[in-house]
Amino acid sequence: MSNPRPVHGSKGPGLNSGAFRALHSMSYRMRFMIGFRLIFQLNHQSSREVLRGMFHEAQLDEHYPLLSKLSEPLKKAERDIVGREHETMQLLASMSRPELCNALLLAEAGSGKTALVQATMLVDKDRLYLEVDPARMISEAGNAGNMAAKLKGFFDEAEDFVKDEKHELVLFIDEFHQIIQLSDAAVEAIKPVLAASGTRGIRIIAATTYEEFHKHISPNQPLVERLQRINLNPPDQATTIKILQGMAERYGVADEFYDDHIFRQIYEYTQRYMPASAQPRKSILVLDSMVGWHRLTHRPMDRDLLSDVLMESLNVNVAFRVDGAKIKQQLDAKVFSQDWATGAVARHLQLSVADLNDKGKPMASLLFTGSTGTGKFCIDSTQVPVYSSDGEITWKLHGDLVPGDRVFGRQGRPVEVLGHFPQGMQDVYRVTLWDGRTLDVGGPHLWTVYTAKQRSKKHAGKDVTPMVLSTQEMVERGVVRTYPGDSREHLKFFIPANGPVHWPERDFDVDPYVLGVLIGNGCLTETQLTVSSDGDDADHTVWTVGEWLGSAPKSYGHNYSWVFPVGVGPVEDRRDSLYQTKDVLASVPDLIGARSAERRIPERYKHGSVQQRWALVQGLFDTDGSIGGSNDRFNVSYSTFSKGLTEDLREVLFSLGVSNTITSWIRTKEGGRELAEYGVHVKVGNEDKARFFSLPRKHEIARRAVIETSGRKRVKKFDMVGIASIEKLPEQQSSSCIYVNDEEHLYQAGQFVVTHNTELTKQLARLLFGDDQRHLIRFDMTEYAEDSSFAAFRSELTKRVWDLSHAVLLFDEVEKASATVTRVLLQVLDDGRLNDDNNREVSFLNTYIVLTTNAGSEIYKDISQYAADDTGSGKQLMEYEKLIRRSISSTTGDNRFPPELLGRIDAIVPFQPLSLSTQQKIVRKKLRQMVQEVFVKHNVRIDVDTRVLQYLIEDKGDTDSDAGGARAAVAKLTDEVTTAVATFLNERPSERRIRIDVVGDLVSDDKNLLSSDAYVEVSAVR
Repeated sequence: MSNPRPVHGSKGPGLNSGAFRALHSMSYRMRFMIGFRLIFQLNHQSSREVLRGMFHEAQLDEHYPLLSKLSEPLKKAERDIVGREHETMQLLASMSRPELCNALLLAEAGSGKTALVQATMLVDKDRLYLEVDPARMISEAGNAGNMAAKLKGFFDEAEDFVKDEKHELVLFIDEFHQIIQLSDAAVEAIKPVLAASGTRGIRIIAATTYEEFHKHISPNQPLVERLQRINLNPPDQATTIKILQGMAERYGVADEFYDDHIFRQIYEYTQRYMPASAQPRKSILVLDSMVGWHRLTHRPMDRDLLSDVLMESLNVNVAFRVDGAKIKQQLDAKVFSQDWATGAVARHLQLSVADLNDKGKPMASLLFTGSTGTGKFCIDSTQVPVYSSDGEITWKLHGDLVPGDRVFGRQGRPVEVLGHFPQGMQDVYRVTLWDGRTLDVGGPHLWTVYTAKQRSKKHAGKDVTPMVLSTQEMVERGVVRTYPGDSREHLKFFIPANGPVHWPERDFDVDPYVLGVLIGNGCLTETQLTVSSDGDDADHTVWTVGEWLGSAPKSYGHNYSWVFPVGVGPVEDRRDSLYQTKDVLASVPDLIGARSAERRIPERYKHGSVQQRWALVQGLFDTDGSIGGSNDRFNVSYSTFSKGLTEDLREVLFSLGVSNTITSWIRTKEGGRELAEYGVHVKVGNEDKARFFSLPRKHEIARRAVIETSGRKRVKKFDMVGIASIEKLPEQQSSSCIYVNDEEHLYQAGQFVVTHNTELTKQLARLLFGDDQRHLIRFDMTEYAEDSSFAAFRSELTKRVWDLSHAVLLFDEVEKASATVTRVLLQVLDDGRLNDDNNREVSFLNTYIVLTTNAGSEIYKDISQYAADDTGSGKQLMEYEKLIRRSISSTTGDNRFPPELLGRIDAIVPFQPLSLSTQQKIVRKKLRQMVQEVFVKHNVRIDVDTRVLQYLIEDKGDTDSDAGGARAAVAKLTDEVTTAVATFLNERPSERRIRIDVVGDLVSDDKNLLSSDAYVEVSAVR
């Protein structure tokens, strides 16, 4: 039988009657072959359905069961195939070879391997193209052992078809590695087929990726030699644009594009931000998503829609909306006294705003040298709760904080202070919250706030991102608003409520709950320990005290007083020995003999663990606390005649994250005597009110509050605290800012108010991306000092950037990293990309990289001595710029900065050390505060020699910038002056006026002196 020519006809699916008669007169195999040819001319019908419509299923299974089951005709391409003419000729030439005519297409996923075969099929009309399904073949085999037999049977059937019909077959096997990796027997079964493909009339086109080729195919050299390798490169920009234009025509959106600039942007953005994917697939996916949004929302197919699609699918922000004219102004508004540093950053951001930056590298790379943490501040006299392992140090002044101290984050967990930066004398604003708490801060100080609308949305269960505003910004906007017809003032801003501060557990001589009961109901003026309580409540409160003492309480005097026997006396009928108040409360002597209006919570008990403080609160509320109200409102409050106890309880509640307010009123006692009574009203949800009571009667009421108010649509929540007012104070005060190791950049200060820390890097993230919390990714490079940390660093870095590819990356103290870790940064700075654990390419092209270093410190020593500047204008720093760069590149030892990084960095950003005069102002303020504190606490006046400041700053102060500048001088003030004053006061408490002098010669007065023999002396004034 002669080999028939391909059937050509109309593009429609119909066949005339003459064609059917001719078809029935042919043999079965001839009909099978012609059926395949007809399939290629049917544009939209399923190939398998057409095939089964022409022949009975039983006939297919009988003659070519494996060929029918494991392969099907290759489908026609769904879109026009352009730009593959050369590769098509390569493939046709390979299949025209007389002996070894197998091809292996190698390309990344999405490069168009299948499309190339489809394009070749359109040209090569004399061969039948079948697509082999490896997954179906593996499933049919059942196990690796049967795979070789299935392969042999399949290719034998293919060879039979070619021999019988004298018509060549092309078998296209995509994901070819799946067959190869299954078993060695399968590999051996396919080798003879590949070796004799030319003589058997079978052409095999295998396809796989480079990664799978190297992993599964490359090791088998005989197999590789039987395949002609064709590398399929991704299409270039012009070709990809043609593909996208054809796609737009096909989906009816071509009229949305007046030129090809959107297609060009699609190509450029996907090239930059999707390095792990290949063209044209990644561009096609983006355009496909744009078409979907256009059809749904009728949005124009413009750059805005493209930006939203990229943000949605890649988490990449290409809609760069920073106002280039205001970059410097915005940074200066947030960063204090670093004019040159902010200018250097702003200049390089201008390139990104204008889209003139190098597209093959990260957006910008900056090296911060000198002090990096400058900007927002609290006044130095602000008390800040701190953590110490033994619990002995619970508070420090804000100005006394040093790196290594641990303060508390918003949730109450300890976080390390990484930097403390004095800010000198500044204007101060007092921020007052709705529960009466205050915090004194600077105008530029940052706050994480929710607006009233955001608060409502968050309480409705919606995902809301808070704003970050400065104190000054809130003042300008106003913190309250009023509405027509409503005289009430409505708060506009709310800060997150603090979590309970986690101080460590303390060893107390008196159980905290027992102490609370004794403060509330103890008759502490009695010699024997006595507690007042009625019978019902005594079953819990009094007996809990007795259980702690190991005593069975007994009624005393009348039914409401209880004492605690130690045991029966030696003589019959003698009164029991009773626990004495002075013995039980020996560790808290201030409570012994204290009347109701004089009682306080001992200082140590205010700083116990969370559990210990809650036990103390329960003891107080079980005795003098109440729960009740009207209209289904269950208010929890505490009443006492002691104003000091009210203040102590408020502090404890604030430390537990419980907002509260106080009220006072006058109560008239018998005989007309008037007493002031105070109430503490807690602000918590009903579900938390039971925590205040262990007394069953009150606990049951709190539990009922939850039941009776369940199901309400409007439920009060107390996870935020409103800002009631902000007022500017009349005098400037010494201030400082800190930088804490906390992702939220929040810490608790003052009366446990959640406030913000800052640094220039954080402000950069906020300026570029609208927030500084998610978009600032920090790496402490001291954690990667060993070569063994290389893999962990690369893994963490690529994972974080893959999750959030537009961010500021902060590499702190980069000189501490090992050389192998540094080489990773070299690749990032050079190429803007890095492979992750899955060998997937991660793009750094939309990141801003900031490195900090302490290298070059000797230059800063000179600057701090001879060219310090209170404004950070950089006038002196500019003269040192070359020296700073040279010094950084020549450092050695543990402080060695990798010099190879310098050539890859866009700019060095030096931070100006504070001047000597600024340091003097800071220490003078500290000295004045100490004098005032001594007068208030000890009623002792202090006269200070004018040379004391000179001694501390110039003689004993360390001008070395590494020493911390003003902080070192303040530490010297504490060590030499404050300690000497304290010693004198303790030894001679009767003195009412003392003097601090400097005795001896100062080096600053006589430059001929090699060293100073001066010292501080404290004496009484006569």
